[in-house]
Amino acid sequence: MGVKVNPESKIKDLNVAKRQLIEITKAISYNSHLIIMDEPTSALSGEEIKELFDLIKSLKAQGKTFIFITHKLDEVFGIADYITVLRDGKHIGTDSVSNFTIDKLVQMMVGRELKQIFAKQSHSTSEVILSVRNLSKRGQFYNVSFDLHRGEVLGIAGLLGAGRTELVQALFGVSQPDEGEIWIKGKKAQTISPSSAKTYYKMAYLTEDRRTTGLFLNRPVKENIIIANALSFRSGLLLNKKKIKETCQTEKEKLDIKAFSLDQPVESLSGGNQQKVLISRWLLCNPEILILDEPTRGIDVGAKAEIYKLISTLANEGKAILMISSELYEILGMSDRILVMHEGKVTGILDREEASQEKILRYAMGITA
Repeated sequence: MGVKVNPESKIKDLNVAKRQLIEITKAISYNSHLIIMDEPTSALSGEEIKELFDLIKSLKAQGKTFIFITHKLDEVFGIADYITVLRDGKHIGTDSVSNFTIDKLVQMMVGRELKQIFAKQSHSTSEVILSVRNLSKRGQFYNVSFDLHRGEVLGIAGLLGAGRTELVQALFGVSQPDEGEIWIKGKKAQTISPSSAKTYYKMAYLTEDRRTTGLFLNRPVKENIIIANALSFRSGLLLNKKKIKETCQTEKEKLDIKAFSLDQPVESLSGGNQQKVLISRWLLCNPEILILDEPTRGIDVGAKAEIYKLISTLANEGKAILMISSELYEILGMSDRILVMHEGKVTGILDREEASQEKILRYAMGITA
């Protein structure tokens, strides 16, 4: 499989992409006749996806059969022979891939056309709410500088290993930079911790891996919603259960979280609804700066459209949003400006009007000339 991992390494110490490759290797090692892959590329880079597809094609030639579940439409057309569309648990249709276009596929998946999915409108102002100057952390990112404006969605693009997640973790205080400055609303921030980022600097951070670093999977939906803001629900020494229930019910309706009960474990929800629970958690803290790391990873096109609409609404309300995404169409569709990173360095910042897939990929590969 060409996976560059020490066999003695513990899985918990590997990043999401390496874990995914190990899982795929394990599945293929069984020498099965039928292999079912559920979102196998959700955390892989372009080169890793190409290697996986080459392997699938090789195994197909040997008579192996694949069921390949994905929300990435370009992958469907790149690997599938037939496409089956499901929506809300119902079979919508099955046909040869040659009889599909992207527009037709999206319309079957969500019941509306592709152009209706991105609800983004520009609401950016001239007010700089976050300013980063020459921020560096050895081995991760170097001399990163940019401004984030109120009402702006600043997309962060780059290939796997570009340092995007490491950068935003330093902004939120998950790790500490070695050099550089962070200015928030015109004031230089001192050492930032997740607690001070949330409480004092009014920041929120939606992590890239909701199941590992975001959700308490075996706990109820309502606990996952209030956990970052639990102290505001105190009544004396105890939590006010009535207030919790009323607040969570309001959030459930506001974000259209599909759950039978606020008391059911959050792990029983779909990926899109789990993501909405996390977003609801942070919105209760009333942040001014939202950091969204792969906010639509592993969720269906319909849920993506709902999250895009929510992001646009939040920007319209004056929130400043940093959004990391590995999906170029998502970056292009949702960003007012796009910051591109390559091997820990900023290689370009593009305005929405000048951005294209080709330009982003060139910068992401370090080609700036």
